[in-house]
Amino acid sequence: MENILKTVDITKKFSKKVAVSAVNMNIKKGDIYGFIGRNGAGKTTLIKMLVGLSQPTSGSIELFDSKNLNKARRKIGTVIEAPAFIPHLSARQNMFIQWTLLGSKDKSIIDETLKLVGLDNVGNKKVKKFSLGMKQRLGIAMTLMGEPEFLILDEPTNGLDPEGIIEIRQMLKKLNQEKGLTILISSHILGELSKLATRYGIINDGVLIDEFTEQELTERCQSSLIVKVNDINKACEILKSELNTDKFSVLNENTLEVFDFVDNPGKVNSILAKNDIIIDSISKKSVDLEDYFMKVIGGNKDA
Repeated sequence: MENILKTVDITKKFSKKVAVSAVNMNIKKGDIYGFIGRNGAGKTTLIKMLVGLSQPTSGSIELFDSKNLNKARRKIGTVIEAPAFIPHLSARQNMFIQWTLLGSKDKSIIDETLKLVGLDNVGNKKVKKFSLGMKQRLGIAMTLMGEPEFLILDEPTNGLDPEGIIEIRQMLKKLNQEKGLTILISSHILGELSKLATRYGIINDGVLIDEFTEQELTERCQSSLIVKVNDINKACEILKSELNTDKFSVLNENTLEVFDFVDNPGKVNSILAKNDIIIDSISKKSVDLEDYFMKVIGGNKDA
């Protein structure tokens, strides 16, 4: 699979502060890469280096399997922080100005792109009267005018209401699936990223501490049943002999974590009870992206 982005030990220092430290990031063609980190973790600093707004102190960047970054960056569309518009103009007028600046050949791309992001029916409404979600979609539409192959978005759902977040998510999925766009999206709204991303990277204090696929996240965030019993050894034997599973672990002298039958805890309960095992409690444990993130960075979700 083609590499869209590869960084090797990319580092950025500001005086004595290391903002990004020896990051090795890999994004493949077709990925929706969820870039996760707290505010100040180094996400925006890294993104600015990728798009040429800041130079690395050390390390290297490859885009589209090339070290010719000036040429490769022409294939990137970027929205960092707040999109820039002329507020007293309409969406189409703003798009026309962008089309003129880019010297695009076919004016039909304006209406096609507005339709793609769901802004084809706003008429002459001025951008200053748009909702925040509409402004974000227009910002993405304007960067799509350059027909990028790689879209980089820094916190595009920040400050949006639930409806706006859903609209951005649906639009990005559409761009990925219908246009084949590879997307890097940084965010701290982890529940939303988990509905969108196919690959993830976690950055903390400037260090990329983990990269994993959607499938690997599913495996790491596997749901389970927490079962407290009076006879742990006998319960283990019953799980093996009568439920034909060895997908469990012993947490302590009276607690099991069972990874099978998560959607049918009654079956586990009835089999153990039938064999004279007293069940003190049985509960479902669900782990999501936020749980996993806090575990990896050593934080407290409830803090």
